[in-house]
Amino acid sequence: MSGFTIPAFLAVAGAGAALRWLAADRWPGGHRGTLLVNVLGAFLLGLLAGSDASAATLTVVGTGGLGALTTFSRLAQDAVDLAEPSDDTSPGMRSPGVPVLYLGTTLVLGLAAAWLGLEITA
Repeated sequence: MSGFTIPAFLAVAGAGAALRWLAADRWPGGHRGTLLVNVLGAFLLGLLAGSDASAATLTVVGTGGLGALTTFSRLAQDAVDLAEPSDDTSPGMRSPGVPVLYLGTTLVLGLAAAWLGLEITA
């Protein structure tokens, strides 16, 4: 990476992470915000991957910004949270269908969004 690319990478990654945090913090439970940023990030990455962007732009924007915006670790934590009881009076786990539906929805919408982004730039 060039001398300019490293600070740009750090700045864009910081902005992506901040946007992710704001989106997850925006909705109670956070999983809706995580779903939104992951699908949006997949779409934007599809647009970027299909463009004629330089290697530096792909690194800074794709890996730095969109990599920080999207999040697998938060997705996994949200799935675990969705499996837990909703209040103290509910013993045991919620239906396993809730986190499975959340993970499946994220996967299907993310792939569709990435494909759409690629198709737009094709």
